[in-house]
Amino acid sequence: MPRLTSKNGEIEFGPGKPTLLVNDQLRVMDQSPEVLSELREGKIDKLLELARMGADIGTDVVDVLVTHADLDEVELLPRVALAVHEEIGCPISLDTRDPLALEAALKAMQPYKVMVNSVTAEPEEYEKLLPVCAKYGAVVVGMPIGKIHGLPKTVAGRIAETEVILQAARRYGIPREDLVIDAICLATSAEADSMQVTLETLRALEQDLGLTTILGIGNAGHGMPTQLYIDLAYLVAAVPWGLHAALVNPLTPGLVETVRAVDFL
Repeated sequence: MPRLTSKNGEIEFGPGKPTLLVNDQLRVMDQSPEVLSELREGKIDKLLELARMGADIGTDVVDVLVTHADLDEVELLPRVALAVHEEIGCPISLDTRDPLALEAALKAMQPYKVMVNSVTAEPEEYEKLLPVCAKYGAVVVGMPIGKIHGLPKTVAGRIAETEVILQAARRYGIPREDLVIDAICLATSAEADSMQVTLETLRALEQDLGLTTILGIGNAGHGMPTQLYIDLAYLVAAVPWGLHAALVNPLTPGLVETVRAVDFL
């Protein structure tokens, strides 16, 4: 079962544990031009404010994504991760596919165990990222998108790409308990029938492979006028199918209270 640590303590998540809620709002590409201008000047106050907001509402982890053409990710990712951890004290998820930025941030976050979001089943990607994850003992989110099926639209395709990630992780010495697999939540406005495939993928990952699962719930209602309500409905529906962790917008109405009620039920 995956385990994250921080100065606030340890969190285990997976089957039988409360749903892990990850604040997904520190995505630099979604910030206003004013925030980007401040970031170029080295100011991270707005990102810290978003992290505090999520913690006050009740999310468990902060996902830090600072990839942007106008920013130095190798410098900025460890600085933001450390600042958020110092400010909030919660576990950190590093959302990057830049091996240099990843290593800088993982090194800076020692001795804490963080999550890396995410590594696909494409060899040119996992061959660069998995050795770094293994070196620092990170929990790895596997995204089952790869050479064989591309972005799979079937359960079988997602499981096949998951097996590629499992084999690669094993070669690099990453234990199975440090793996979390994303079952892939697609925008229902564009992929109207995709939810059932995702739910069945969650069940297969948990019951057949014994894996811990995650979804980026913000994709569910993307493009819809009532996005946050659709996101929450998707999340609530997914938990009984085997969802253990979710990247969420903390401003979703009733998010924490509803998810904790589902966990209880």
